[in-house]
Amino acid sequence: MRMLKKFTSRESWTPERIRHLRGKRTQEQFATLIRVPKNTVWRWEAGYSRPDAERARRLAVLAKREKFLRDWRLAGSAVLLGDIEEGSKILAKQFKLRMPRSRNA
Repeated sequence: MRMLKKFTSRESWTPERIRHLRGKRTQEQFATLIRVPKNTVWRWEAGYSRPDAERARRLAVLAKREKFLRDWRLAGSAVLLGDIEEGSKILAKQFKLRMPRSRNA
């Protein structure tokens, strides 16, 4: 059984970890949950700012409640793309590069 590591400092909350904790929630839903403005979540995820001590505590409480693991890692051949729109562009480009060309085209 994996133990949850504590998220006590601001430095623990990287943009990737915040996005991962947010999961499938919208930034607005997530902001409401931790009682911050939506644009604050956007700034954290974009790397423009970091949560202050109180907000880091709120994130830690949510992480503990949701059994969020600090040391999560992607497994297999997965690639973390971040922004959905940008990620879909990257995937489309990669898909086009990997498609074999037919001889009749």
